[in-house]
Amino acid sequence: MALGLAGCAVALPSLADEPAGAAASGATVFAGRCGVCHGAEAAGIPGSFPSLHEQIVAFGKTAQGRDYLTMVVTTGLMGELKVAGVTYRGAMPPQSGLSEAEVAAVLSYLISDRGKDAGAPVLTAKDVTDTRARHTTQTAQATYALRPTLDP
Repeated sequence: MALGLAGCAVALPSLADEPAGAAASGATVFAGRCGVCHGAEAAGIPGSFPSLHEQIVAFGKTAQGRDYLTMVVTTGLMGELKVAGVTYRGAMPPQSGLSEAEVAAVLSYLISDRGKDAGAPVLTAKDVTDTRARHTTQTAQATYALRPTLDP
């Protein structure tokens, strides 16, 4: 979930190698998609790709935040963001090719701070489907407008 991806040409691993019928693993989806830009520990690269720690965990605590995160993954994101005092300008492409279950799994993984908070909200494929149905203007710019304000 990178803002600042403009010009980043990377080959994304396919998740097609997952066993048929296997439940999507958030860690697997993260490693194959998000970790390419945000790093294996989701710490980001200051100035290029934001950390996926504190803000993602905070967004995951509200319905509005979970909607925003879902739309970021499915539609991408464009606009200026400030994360941990660093400003990011760029774009994150939509993560097309992910199923609703994979989107739910990776977001649940990140909202739980990479599995460290067992009590964190868990998203389901139905949650992803319902969110997408509520937000019919599925563009990166429309997703930016959904971004919740966090208390400092």
